[in-house]
Amino acid sequence: MTKKNRSNLRSGQHTADAPAVDAFTPSALTSDLTWLPDMMAVGKPPLTAHAYVEAYLADPGEWYWSTLLLHDPSEVVLKRVLAIVEQAKLPGDEKALGQLGAGPLEDMMSGELLDRLQHWLPLTPAMRYALGLVRMDVEPLALQQRLKAMLSR
Repeated sequence: MTKKNRSNLRSGQHTADAPAVDAFTPSALTSDLTWLPDMMAVGKPPLTAHAYVEAYLADPGEWYWSTLLLHDPSEVVLKRVLAIVEQAKLPGDEKALGQLGAGPLEDMMSGELLDRLQHWLPLTPAMRYALGLVRMDVEPLALQQRLKAMLSR
């Protein structure tokens, strides 16, 4: 069992002159690619967002490290997870989606996470599948009910 990561999933700070931009929307993920793993740190060439997602979906066992909360901040991991889930397809990507649901999504489960996922409603079948594998029996009843309501939309 993994220990819950209860760190804040807050977006970047903003000034009074600029409106708050939530970094966890689909359009924000497309325009800000700072969430990509630093491949040069491991002696490999940089990846594009498309190449990273395709590599993860093709072999989640090889890429599991990129979504562990031990290596990167939860905000970065969540962006990776969202990018992967957005491109995942059912049937076919169940292994990757299961790994994301039972791993980082479960570890990050909180009201803040569900707030972030509001930008992704209605949830895709891939997101429903991943969230369906989050173990919720240890979460407060209010959180369980909130996720259930999101999944039923």
